[in-house]
Amino acid sequence: MPAELNEAIKSLLRDIGTVKVLASVNSDGRPHVSFKDSIRLNDTGNLEYDEFIESSQTNKNLVFSIWFHKQVAITILAPDKTCYQIKGTPVKAIIYGKKFEERYKQLKKERGIDLSTIWIIEPEEVIEETLAVRKTLEEAGHPLLRHLDTLLF
Repeated sequence: MPAELNEAIKSLLRDIGTVKVLASVNSDGRPHVSFKDSIRLNDTGNLEYDEFIESSQTNKNLVFSIWFHKQVAITILAPDKTCYQIKGTPVKAIIYGKKFEERYKQLKKERGIDLSTIWIIEPEEVIEETLAVRKTLEEAGHPLLRHLDTLLF
């Protein structure tokens, strides 16, 4: 079931100062993590990712993910250290057509770069990873789990 992204996450995805990281796995389960500034939100609430290199490890892993319904994880980190992880499944790879052609021309004009694939990723789970938030949630969930040295200071 698709997860809806809140306004804070939508804003972070639009912000050029947000660091965006895509994690995927290959058919052997080997992880691959890379920075991807071309991740954005589309009008339907899904994420779009522009892949520029046909033979990249990320592209190969996304093909594996779409064939076998495997999740990928996208982590976004704002300049103020607000952080979210979005887990989702690739549901479509656009390699031709009007949408592809428009994006291709836009990227060629703005960045002088070719486009291989527009990946559509449906978000399924959102986890806030901001340290203060995670710490509060973990302490509430595990109130008896504490380092002994924290009792001394």
